[in-house]
Amino acid sequence: MNQLKTKAKGDALSPFHSCADSELVHRVRLGETKAFDVIDHRYRETLYRFLLRFTFNSELAEELTQRTLIRAFEMIGQLQSGEKLAGWLHRIAFRMAVAENRSRKTASLEGLGEPALQQENHLEIEEEKQNLWNIAEQNLLPEELTLLILRYREDLPLSQIAEKTGKNEGAVRVQLHRARKKLQPFLSLLR
Repeated sequence: MNQLKTKAKGDALSPFHSCADSELVHRVRLGETKAFDVIDHRYRETLYRFLLRFTFNSELAEELTQRTLIRAFEMIGQLQSGEKLAGWLHRIAFRMAVAENRSRKTASLEGLGEPALQQENHLEIEEEKQNLWNIAEQNLLPEELTLLILRYREDLPLSQIAEKTGKNEGAVRVQLHRARKKLQPFLSLLR
């Protein structure tokens, strides 16, 4: 127990503890590896929970979290200026989960029970969703993307979306329809 208190005090005294993510990334790029310890501390639990939703396996989620953080440390120089660290880390984690699923699928198709098939299908569906969101980000106007996020990620009813955006429900419905129509040609590419 005393060790935990000491560690917590040590974390609080770290010169990087109160730094913004962008400053931590800058420090890591300069070779100050202690700054990455703060990134690890900030995001490890979130990444673990994220990966657990895909893997349904706590040990595998822990392993993938560790691999994600190692990969992030190795690739920190590739993080684009202005890109959010949290989103970047989650994309790496997602790719790790998909790669793990593919390697397990090709390594052995024998003995796949119902839970393994459900996990495989879940990962494939999540990969398609992520691909669709990436396509949406690249091809929709910011206002259209916002409406889709409110409707499908936040699962808000049209009345609340209208209230949040200052539009009437009819306008929201029309803009959502147009945004979905813009994405329609890309759906065939995901299959």
